[in-house]
Amino acid sequence: MINVFDDNEEVQADQQIPTQQQPSGSTADEMHPFGKYCLTDHNSSMQMHIHPYLTIVIDGEEYDIPSNAGIDTETCPSAMHMTHTHDNSGKLHVENYTKEDVPLEVFFDVWGKHFNETGIFDYRGGTVEMTVNGTVSLDYENHILADKQNIVIFYTSPQGE
Repeated sequence: MINVFDDNEEVQADQQIPTQQQPSGSTADEMHPFGKYCLTDHNSSMQMHIHPYLTIVIDGEEYDIPSNAGIDTETCPSAMHMTHTHDNSGKLHVENYTKEDVPLEVFFDVWGKHFNETGIFDYRGGTVEMTVNGTVSLDYENHILADKQNIVIFYTSPQGE
């Protein structure tokens, strides 16, 4: 069962959020509607179960992606968000009862971290580059997640910092 909460209105698992209700310019500082999806059971009825990989490099140092991000949160107590981790390998789990186009932003929203072309986490003012399977992508938070993608986000601080 998925519970989606939108302005105190609960939407059941078999209902989808219409595209027109999804904010078009949403950033990691706003919760994407998919960030509110909670998976309360993990069974064979899953229509979507993909595993992209995320690596974050800040000023040449790889940043750990925590285990259990998106599991048992305030929004989804005793449940999982549709994007979550189980370990700190960078493997993202994207699961849902229906197939959806899930942007990278959803994972950052669930994790509670900022990411878009302006910066990552609290790092701003430098250069942000994102590659997907080795090719530069300018989609940033709007990038649609797919199985076995290798997403690498590089942040380089301005010189002199």
